Amino acid sequence: MKSIVPYTKDITFETKIAEICSISLEHELAIHEASIDGEFIISGEYKTHEVSVNKESFLYKLPFTLEVTENILKDSIDFEITDFTYEVINDNTLRVNIEFSLTASEKEEEKEEMEEIVEEDKEKETVRESVMEEINEMFPIEEIEETEKIEEESNDERLDKESENIILDSVENKESEFATYHIHIVNNNDSIESICQMYNVDEATLKEYNTLENITVGNKIIIPYIDE
Repeated sequence: MKSIVPYTKDITFETKIAEICSISLEHELAIHEASIDGEFIISGEYKTHEVSVNKESFLYKLPFTLEVTENILKDSIDFEITDFTYEVINDNTLRVNIEFSLTASEKEEEKEEMEEIVEEDKEKETVRESVMEEINEMFPIEEIEETEKIEEESNDERLDKESENIILDSVENKESEFATYHIHIVNNNDSIESICQMYNVDEATLKEYNTLENITVGNKIIIPYIDE
């Protein structure tokens, strides 16, 4: 990973700054478990009057802290200053603009684990999309509207077994233990808790196959169960 970080600081002098004659930038770092603590060291010479031949020395230390995540290899951290500019403002204020890069390697185990999680999420999304395509083919809009009317008259009615048990042969997911799915159409008195109790399934499993936020009457909920 590599990050570019900008840093700007105004340094107020005790006297007027007529001219910066010389300036240098150095830095010191201390790498800790969860942070990088350091300071920029700004030093040089300046004139207090335009016509003066005398020069005054200055030195200021500007501390900074950067947070680092646990998956970063601390001994791989590389700190590099990529840009440095300055300007005098308000006669006695020196504004410094520093840009630096922070490069580090990630721990391989955690990197691979994150890649596996991303891949698993993609597989779940593929399964969900395939299921929804099957549902949309089997339950067109007209049928859903008709089902809503029936469910308003009897909240306890279920879809008939022939429509309820859908075998998704087109979904190729060899690692999944779910092969059969129920389709539940939400009625007025339904909640996530009641649906879970009705089908003896936990909410976490429902979330793998459905978007459960703001469910409304007529929404179709995929209910997976294990073939024994």
